[in-house]
Amino acid sequence: MESVDVDPAGIAIMVRKSEFLILKTDPLIAPAANILKQQILSVGGDCAVAREVPTGQAPPTPVILMATRRQYERLIINLKQQCFGLDKLAVEIEEFLARISAPRKFHIGQQEYQTDQKTLIMGILNVTPDSFYDGGRHAEMSAAIETALEMEADGADLIDIGGESTRPGSDPIPAEVEIARLKPVLEQLQMRLKIPISIDTYKSAVAEWTLNNGALIINDISGLNFDSQMAGTIAKHDAGVILMHIKGTPKNMQADPHYTNLIDEIMKYLSDSVQKARTAGIDGSKIFIDPGIGFGKTAEDNYRIMRYLAEFQSLGLPILVGPSRKAFIGQVLNLPADERLEGTLAAVTAAVLNGADLVRVHDVKAAVRAVKIADAIKGKS
Repeated sequence: MESVDVDPAGIAIMVRKSEFLILKTDPLIAPAANILKQQILSVGGDCAVAREVPTGQAPPTPVILMATRRQYERLIINLKQQCFGLDKLAVEIEEFLARISAPRKFHIGQQEYQTDQKTLIMGILNVTPDSFYDGGRHAEMSAAIETALEMEADGADLIDIGGESTRPGSDPIPAEVEIARLKPVLEQLQMRLKIPISIDTYKSAVAEWTLNNGALIINDISGLNFDSQMAGTIAKHDAGVILMHIKGTPKNMQADPHYTNLIDEIMKYLSDSVQKARTAGIDGSKIFIDPGIGFGKTAEDNYRIMRYLAEFQSLGLPILVGPSRKAFIGQVLNLPADERLEGTLAAVTAAVLNGADLVRVHDVKAAVRAVKIADAIKGKS
């Protein structure tokens, strides 16, 4: 519109008319679905309902809404006058439109980051003997320190340190063992790194110790579901949290994972985790979500998540994606973990183009270069 010299005020109006959004509601009873269909048709949109909805005999089912932003704005006004829970649906749609319009920003410590300007890179530092790719490489403290400092120099925005392997089939370890692995490395890095440190743990005891000793973020693979004390511990320290989806536990998560509706089920899990975090008092500007690539998913599930990643933007929170050297890449390329760099960079690029705000990688220098190109394609500045 700018290219044909449309007035700026006109552009603001036209954008709302040109942005087309498809939304899926929670299950609605047939009368509500029928009223909703009438209302959205009246504002120029459309919707898809189950075959039996017009007869009034259908059980509660979701409705697919199709409309422009401007049509949704008019629909909201109409629905607020309706019954059968449609007034509540109006508020949910209104809040959704506000979330996807808000600047994509979050806080770590006292610093604010805006991911609509730059996709962030999280470097992976495992101080474990048995992680799937780099297990044992950083067992010596000097090697771990050197790698972390190199990642920072290569352009990492954060470092994520893990003291327990959560690879498929792994067994849990005691919190005291995990802390013993993390302690010497964290004590050094919190003094020497200028970038924030995240700790990859699902145990509140580990979170408590590390947050007291320089960490600013907890990366919880369970989304606050494995340890009932975790949410309160993070809130007490005013720390950030990464809420990941997992189906099962690391020990059994890859034992024939199955979903009725993959994206819906992950979305519900993450939405519940976000609510748990907020209820505990965790600052909403310090919450990240992660759909959990490789954690209780088949290879096709992982590719489907990558394909529909933008749907998770509906939660209004920064999205982390961690595809680095994982098995879903190896299955397509038929290559072991140490030969999956190119596949990782392709996945990272796709993630950024589809809406990732933060990517978690082993190979920081290469990922920084790939992400710069992806950001340029997206028009980030």
